[in-house]
Amino acid sequence: MKILFVRPRPSPETIGLQHVMLVEPLELEVLATLVGTGDIPVIIDMVLEKLPLTHFLMLERPDVFCVTGYITNVPEMKSYCRKAKKLLPQVITIVGGVHCEVCPQDLDDEYIDFRMVRNAVTAFPRLLEHLKGKGELPAEALKYQQSHHPEALPPFDFSFPLPDRSLTRQYRDKYFYIFHDKVALLKTSFGCPYSCTFCFCRAITRDRYYERPLAEVIQEIKLIQERNIYIVDDDFLSSRSRVQDFISAIRTARLDKQYLLYGRADFIAENPDLMKEFAELGLKTVIVGFESFTDEELDQYHKGISAETNAKAMKILNQYKIDCFATIIVSPEWGKADFEHCRKSLLALGIHYVNLQPLTPLPGTEMTAPREDLLFPYSDYHKWDLAHIAIQPSQMTVPDFYRAILKLYKAVLYQPPAVMKYLRSYSPAMLMKMLTGVYHVQKQYLKRIREASKDA
Repeated sequence: MKILFVRPRPSPETIGLQHVMLVEPLELEVLATLVGTGDIPVIIDMVLEKLPLTHFLMLERPDVFCVTGYITNVPEMKSYCRKAKKLLPQVITIVGGVHCEVCPQDLDDEYIDFRMVRNAVTAFPRLLEHLKGKGELPAEALKYQQSHHPEALPPFDFSFPLPDRSLTRQYRDKYFYIFHDKVALLKTSFGCPYSCTFCFCRAITRDRYYERPLAEVIQEIKLIQERNIYIVDDDFLSSRSRVQDFISAIRTARLDKQYLLYGRADFIAENPDLMKEFAELGLKTVIVGFESFTDEELDQYHKGISAETNAKAMKILNQYKIDCFATIIVSPEWGKADFEHCRKSLLALGIHYVNLQPLTPLPGTEMTAPREDLLFPYSDYHKWDLAHIAIQPSQMTVPDFYRAILKLYKAVLYQPPAVMKYLRSYSPAMLMKMLTGVYHVQKQYLKRIREASKDA
């Protein structure tokens, strides 16, 4: 069988952070390694392709068509399967991804034959065997109009084969993350040992946390050609012993890589010695979910840290010259004074890169909002991108709230110390790529402001 794996192109309505960060479709590279002997896997990244999907469908004429995505990709996933079925009536269509696992009902569509709702790494090859008449249909693969009870599914399986990165060879020099050029992804754990209200990663693993054996992780790193590695665990800095063992392993293996990863502020604050040692071995950037600079909001999010801890963590990152990409949740309760407090806090801590995420009650999380407070329905999937304002602000109009977010971005990204750092640290080509990306994102924000002003 020929199996075509596709990553969908996002809608123009989705505020496109892919303009400033675009990484490889790791989940497809993993699944592609699981096809049977004699099967032919092909990966197409529609985010980067200029030609329409129909071109690749007719070129490859697959027996099986697989597409994955997030909540913002739901309409595209359905549309892609419809196009595949209409062009190739005999093709089998399969969808998956984290949103499909948490909310499979959103992808219950007559043009979708199967939805992978858990354990794709172990269930997908069994589904392929079933399609060949060699086994039963896995419980984790739902047919059209088939409902399920999550508690009845097999437990989460954290097997993780080495991805086949050769299948994205034609795209690899275009994958980047902000100022990190030519980036490869690495997954070393699943789930999260914490319970923040805004995150649904625990729903997939049933509140469990799993780690891959470090020997297996090191083996994968050795096979990665790129020097920049983005560790996409929900939280890599969760265990002192695990991080110590990783540092020892990369030192023993004499790996010459640079690392970008997610980490909590309390780990950084409590382990300055490990951060120093890790920086000496290639840790360049930590994405830190500061979320807020007030204890009250941090308590509301069940973050389990204080604003003082955030400040201590940032001091350590600055001390060891580790870049910080800070994420902040912008509450709909914010007024002008709150935006100003956030601005002063970001600048005082020396933060040069920030991602401002309006509070968004994503389905599958513990966070909810009254329907009357939502600015768009759940069915407007394109807008659930953590950049659209989802909840009616209480102290500002929607246009002014967007303007305040945009103003705060500019205050941080264009502060003189940050601009000087960009000029000293990055090539003209990389600077131009980022300026172009920021320009496109800013245009999308300005469009939202114009639309919100008309509705006001």
